[in-house]
Amino acid sequence: MNKLKDIFTGRNTFAASLGLAAIILLFLAPRAAVNVDEQLHYPHAQKVVNWYFTGGADKTCLETPVTNLKYYGQSVDNFTALINRVFQIDNEFLTRHFTGAFFFWLLLLFAGLTGKQLTGSYYVSALIVVFMLATPRLFGQAFGNLKDIPFATGYLAAIFFMIKFVQELPQPRWTTAVWLGLAIAFTNSVRIGGLVLFGYLAIAMVLIILLKPFLLKQIFSTKSNFVRLSGQMLTVVLTGYFAGLVFWPFALQNVFVNPFESLRVMEHYKVSIRQVFEGEWLWSTQLPWYYLPKWLLIATPGFLLTGFAVFSGLFFFQLKTNRKQLFTELFLFFTLLFPVVYVMLIGANLYSGYRQMLFVVPVLVILAALGFYNLFTLLKNRFLFAGVSVALFIMVLIPVKHQVLTFPVDYVYFNQLSGGNKKAWANYEYDYYFHGVKEAAEDLIAQTGGNNIIVASNCNLSNYFEKLPNASFRYVRFLERSSEDWDYGIFGVNYIHPRLLKSGKWKSSQIVKTYYHHGNPIVVLMKRTDKSDFEGINLADSGNYPEATELLEKALKADENNVWLISYLAKISLKQNDFESFNRYLQQGRAVYPEYEPFFLLEAQQLFTNGKLNEAKTVLDKVLTINPYYNVAASMLNEVKKKLNDNK
Repeated sequence: MNKLKDIFTGRNTFAASLGLAAIILLFLAPRAAVNVDEQLHYPHAQKVVNWYFTGGADKTCLETPVTNLKYYGQSVDNFTALINRVFQIDNEFLTRHFTGAFFFWLLLLFAGLTGKQLTGSYYVSALIVVFMLATPRLFGQAFGNLKDIPFATGYLAAIFFMIKFVQELPQPRWTTAVWLGLAIAFTNSVRIGGLVLFGYLAIAMVLIILLKPFLLKQIFSTKSNFVRLSGQMLTVVLTGYFAGLVFWPFALQNVFVNPFESLRVMEHYKVSIRQVFEGEWLWSTQLPWYYLPKWLLIATPGFLLTGFAVFSGLFFFQLKTNRKQLFTELFLFFTLLFPVVYVMLIGANLYSGYRQMLFVVPVLVILAALGFYNLFTLLKNRFLFAGVSVALFIMVLIPVKHQVLTFPVDYVYFNQLSGGNKKAWANYEYDYYFHGVKEAAEDLIAQTGGNNIIVASNCNLSNYFEKLPNASFRYVRFLERSSEDWDYGIFGVNYIHPRLLKSGKWKSSQIVKTYYHHGNPIVVLMKRTDKSDFEGINLADSGNYPEATELLEKALKADENNVWLISYLAKISLKQNDFESFNRYLQQGRAVYPEYEPFFLLEAQQLFTNGKLNEAKTVLDKVLTINPYYNVAASMLNEVKKKLNDNK
């Protein structure tokens, strides 16, 4: 019995949990899916590396007017590009996924060590590791998300060393100060939002002095203490700021201006992305103020919400009586709530769930684990203790089961409070990273063999076909798929109006296989056996309307919900002044998809042609309410208004 106690010490249990996590991460990294952000940030990382290799001659990494990628530090992305270039690694994304796994493991390490700081127990550290692994929205992004996961790692590492630094006052160790500076530097190198950590350090210093006023006297009464601390603080600031800019070309152009310009851009990101939220299709700049807390509420596992609720209740109850852990718990609580409240107050442009705020989730995990730890210490009845333990085990098992069944799309998780994944589909953004495309791509490659094929997709994941000489890849929007030449299509069920999804009228007769996630369609594999639609559109664009109409009618009979074909037929009718056919096509199209913007534009064009300017303006105002970024309609509205003013 004593030998078992010696084996299963808290330290050994924590080490074992980290070892198990490493094995899981190493096993899953080669099986992970590539996400759409990787295909955006990795090519930019290659340009960044080339900027260094050419001594700054290649400036393409500084010219990103559309993507704004120059404003990202993305040091980990850049590091993987450097490794692949130096060692000429063929499987570049595998390097990225192992790198992501490594930084996630570091995140587990610092989360566990922070738990030890708070409780003095390594058993809590092990519990934190389990909780982190069982959080799908966190663990599910461990491999391909080389921005948010490393940023979370740096954020938590900085908090860990910050707590250690102030606890060592009035004479912090120099090693602590250096590690703190490096942790802040790394966080800034990923995203400049890490500058907030300097503010955290100032708040931590003020807070600890308020709780322990005698520290102020010890610092200032001894010259050596004051000089030492001043030097350490200067080291933290200089290291944390300047070392974070070393692998960031844009920042190096002006180290005192450009990082703050980047911060301004990131706080109010101008790129607006359409999102499904609460059953509506909104631009990210239109989302309500409660978007982030709502997502945290519906996409966080129940055991974390329960543990956090327990922690909060016990913390505020014991606030006046238990001063021993007051600083660390209060400070950690602040590092969770401040970012959430701040982005809500400034109206930050958030999208894709709480992905951009992923760095607060590990803090939530730590506090939830602390909540259960505090609860267990209060339970004196062994039956009650056993009951709570069993309940916790079952709560953890629910998301773990989800992860096992759905990898590599395991990050798409909704808790029981929200009604689960089944209810969330078409009500909230689902597989926004397009992880589900991996299985469809592998199936298609196995089916086609050596045949020459053109693959179309509504995402940028051409990586799955890059090593196939017989396959070419092109991007096309799902609803506009008929305008491109392709043989097979792999389309994520994304960027489709939720009401169209719920009606089922988004489906096409060309679908040969649908890929499901908890019973929800996330990807479809399509095969094109007839290209009448593509040929008809080309004829229509060249002005050959009779033949175009014949081919498009044929294609529409085979694919009756194809609103893009209907819009083309309506456009042809309008050009031929066949208003009867035009109105029939318009009615047919709106029976499928009432909110489809091209139908509004065509209707406005018909009204404008017939001199009904006020009616045209009403239609254009309506479509711009549906889609404020529909620039074609905005241009036409200006033309209509000009005409109305001329007629006055």
